[in-house]
Amino acid sequence: MRKTPAWQPEQPLPTYADKATAAAIITHHFFPISPRTLERWPLTVRRPNKATIYEVDELMQHAEAKLLGAYAYKQAEG
Repeated sequence: MRKTPAWQPEQPLPTYADKATAAAIITHHFFPISPRTLERWPLTVRRPNKATIYEVDELMQHAEAKLLGAYAYKQAEG
């Protein structure tokens, strides 16, 4: 069963987000990502009540750095 993120694009960014919400934020602002991918990113994780919570500012900085560092090229015109 997939968890639906509580955040929607028209809402302001939260201070902290669970994995599903964090993935929705990154997908909306930068590039598609799954919640499981976040487990491999070097982010600070907080565990209140055994839930995985990320700080959204750190999350956004890391996603932006990954996007800016990604390989870029022009596709051939066809």
